[in-house]
Amino acid sequence: MIDYTAILREKLKYLKPRELYSDRMKKAAVLALFATTSGDTELILTRKAQGIGYHSDQISFPGGTVEEKETTVQTALRETKEEIGIEKRYIEIIGRFHDDSVPISKYIVTPYAALLKTKPVFKLQASEVKEVFTVPFDFFMDELNYTPQQVMIRDNALTVDGYNYHDRIIWGLTCRFIRTLVDIVKDTSL
Repeated sequence: MIDYTAILREKLKYLKPRELYSDRMKKAAVLALFATTSGDTELILTRKAQGIGYHSDQISFPGGTVEEKETTVQTALRETKEEIGIEKRYIEIIGRFHDDSVPISKYIVTPYAALLKTKPVFKLQASEVKEVFTVPFDFFMDELNYTPQQVMIRDNALTVDGYNYHDRIIWGLTCRFIRTLVDIVKDTSL
């Protein structure tokens, strides 16, 4: 069993995260939260609730819009508490990685990798989160699992690169962040 959080903790110390800026886009932050269950490193993901805009019913990390006088890490921790009920005292931030953007919803998103220091006990905010689940990080490390997926966006069928984990399609920004984490783990130069 590989402790991916230990690898990420070490490599993120040396990573210079790419930061994006735009006057026309809002700032958001997410938390790629890992849990260790029976020695396996698992990534905690959510499915957004229906009717919450562009990203309804999509798989995501806990996160949201940066509020006034709030840092991005404070946002990621606050949103994790609001969306899935995990308090910041149970979370250890292990590093920040590269910003990315979502032009359709006009957001620049800052991601943080973190470790849940206790057994997960979730309390979902039903207005924002339909489901929370975990995926063994080994699943993402296996390149055979990264394949074209069919998704429906506003009644249009699209083919996108992503993952299908038990009929949950992981694509878009969440997939790009996961691919970045996989690349960081595999990068021998860091």
